[in-house]
Amino acid sequence: MNNPDQEFNVIGKNVIREEGPGKVTGLGKYAIDLEFPRMLWAKIKRSTRPHAKIINIDISRAQALPGVHAVIVDKDCPQTLFGFGCYDEPLLARGKVRYIGEPVAAVAAESEAIAEQACDLIEIDYEDLPAIFDPWEAFEADPKVIIHEDQANYRRVPIGPAQYDPKHPNAFGYYRIRTGEVSQGFAEADVVLEKTYSNAMMAHATMERHNSISLWDADGKVTAWSSAQAAYPLLNQISEALDIPHSRVRVIIPKYVGGGFGGKIEMKAEGLCAVLSRAAGHRHIKIIYTREESLCWAGVQHPFEMRIKSGVRKDGVITACEMFVLVNGGAYAQHGFLVTRQASYGPLGSYRFPHFKLDNYVVYTNNPPGVAYRGFGNTQIHFGLESHIDELAHAIGMDPYEIRRKNVLKENEINAAGEIQHSVAGAELLDEIKAGLERHGPLQREDGPWRRGRGIAFANKDSVAPSASSAIVKIHNDETVEIRHSAGNIGQGSSTTLIQITAEFFKVGPERVRTAEVDTWVTPYDQLTGSSRLTFAAGNAVLMACEDVKNQILTMAAQMMQATPEELDLADMVVFVKENPGRSMRVKDLFRTVFFTGSFLPTGGELLGKATFTVPSSKIDPETGHAANDGMRKIFSFCTRAAQAVEVAVNIETGQVKLEKIAIANDLGKAINPMSCEGQMHAAISMGLGQAISEELQISEGSVANGDFSSYRFLTAKDAPSNDHVSTHIVEIPQFDGPYKAKGFSEATTSPTAPAIANAIFDAVGLRLRHMPMTPERVLEGLDRLTSADRD
Repeated sequence: MNNPDQEFNVIGKNVIREEGPGKVTGLGKYAIDLEFPRMLWAKIKRSTRPHAKIINIDISRAQALPGVHAVIVDKDCPQTLFGFGCYDEPLLARGKVRYIGEPVAAVAAESEAIAEQACDLIEIDYEDLPAIFDPWEAFEADPKVIIHEDQANYRRVPIGPAQYDPKHPNAFGYYRIRTGEVSQGFAEADVVLEKTYSNAMMAHATMERHNSISLWDADGKVTAWSSAQAAYPLLNQISEALDIPHSRVRVIIPKYVGGGFGGKIEMKAEGLCAVLSRAAGHRHIKIIYTREESLCWAGVQHPFEMRIKSGVRKDGVITACEMFVLVNGGAYAQHGFLVTRQASYGPLGSYRFPHFKLDNYVVYTNNPPGVAYRGFGNTQIHFGLESHIDELAHAIGMDPYEIRRKNVLKENEINAAGEIQHSVAGAELLDEIKAGLERHGPLQREDGPWRRGRGIAFANKDSVAPSASSAIVKIHNDETVEIRHSAGNIGQGSSTTLIQITAEFFKVGPERVRTAEVDTWVTPYDQLTGSSRLTFAAGNAVLMACEDVKNQILTMAAQMMQATPEELDLADMVVFVKENPGRSMRVKDLFRTVFFTGSFLPTGGELLGKATFTVPSSKIDPETGHAANDGMRKIFSFCTRAAQAVEVAVNIETGQVKLEKIAIANDLGKAINPMSCEGQMHAAISMGLGQAISEELQISEGSVANGDFSSYRFLTAKDAPSNDHVSTHIVEIPQFDGPYKAKGFSEATTSPTAPAIANAIFDAVGLRLRHMPMTPERVLEGLDRLTSADRD
């Protein structure tokens, strides 16, 4: 089943996406399309202050508006706190507001327009408090304000060495790694370099805005239909926020979700709308975020400040690396503590660091909260690390490719946190992109306004451990196969991947396999759609469930065929004797038919295979960040790697940067669907390019100035290089325990783009930009500084 040399029927073939026809015809239904009889519409009254006490809220005029059915404030909500590992957030602001845009009150009305009008009628009296927006100011031992005064009492998931450190009262997460002695490594170096890198706040900019419908029925059950990307985490957060057991919560996610990129994992308004539903007489309550709400207040990418100090010998061997990273977490923890931990692992999967020291902190500020974002902190940390590696190369006069080739990790090496690296594609990826860009021809340098340069970057993305996915596989009486799983398909094609895995197992065509809609009352547990984990974790769970239902089929067929289950096998829904394939029966013949009522199974009720695939993890030493030597997974479920080589043109008169050529290589174990994989690689280029040169939420004193698609500068197809200038390279280094040796990969694909472009800008015009995005304004400012320095 998992022999990498075997011939496949479906694995490795280009299969049309399961959701493809519904998308291209417009017939597919998204959560935003759903409506129910007597449904009411919700709107949220949000804070206009970054930090202020709530003195009074007057909702009387809103309540009196015709068409309004409910208006709620904090006292109308369960008095619990929810979160994603750190429970610090109320449904509605409690006592004070901590960022502009925080929900303070909510309205349910007969139309969106009436609900919005009612929100305008709500009057809130504030008493302003000092606000902190700069993470360094928030990190101080004696900051001017403590944003969460009760932080020491918050309930938390035990991740990281410090749950709460009173020496840094605004810090809510800390992670560190220690290997060797960096002072010794620096003493062994010929060159020691220290630089600071950073990134701006970014939005996810999903096509489908955040939306949901909630019903809190008369029986006390809450049902949420949502555009979320993680059903069971959402179920858990609803349970926590409403203080009701899991058995009273049902989450349904349609097959069609218009993007997520990490921004639809945390609960947004599902719990709030449930409270409105109860207050409005148990009616369905729907909310659709405005574009501004979705861009600015549904969660943003975390800005990082990264100080990196490294030592390198003249032969290119890196002797030591020291990193201090400060993460701007915003007003509530949400995914911040976990992003801070996972970002620590970025350097671990790339290079050999004999002496390594890392300290990552995340702090509360009065900015919008940061959440998961594609790459999960690795996009930011690799921008710093890969820019820094490039600077090391230039400092010793070495080719940027050669310094990476010399230091990149190899198979079975131990990383800087003590974990053995398996299924490593390092040198292979670097070789692919180098050759790929060279096939585009030599670099043409010119003297006009457009100056060209080339750059490379390498990156990796771990998949979270511990991890768990469950699956149910049902064989119907017409011999079609149904997969029940809760790994939501948010555009990446995961459902089709699971279909191909199942079709390969049963040796049937993929058209005979389908997936069920995610529904926590029907589909089993899955940890989340994120961390590039679905191919690996959900794929393994589906394979195990297939094996389970196959064993049931063989056991039932053995009785009818007068054989033992061990003598039988199954292919194309035909059970046959291995030594005599002519003795056979079809799976559909296991069913019995009753006139007028259909078919049934004589024993067992249904042909259901069930399985859970888990990845346990070792305990982590809080002092060193090293995992215990207990034989379990340590830090990664797996690690996937990516490399990119780019050619850019920089206009020295306008500051414009154009990506003209790119070679992109990815390690993905085994390409289940090569066409889909290449599609993800092309999409990652566009996303990474936006991060590199244009995307930025322009925020001042906690207020976002460009919260709409007309002013938030994300890139479109016209900004991407032409297809004949893009070369994609799939590198298949088998993942030893993946389904058909495969693993996920797409998050890692985004991370190398920005540093590769930064390195290419330096090659083109000699300008080193250490903050992304590298906008035309920043390019021109940098060129002016270079010119001034030359004059001086």
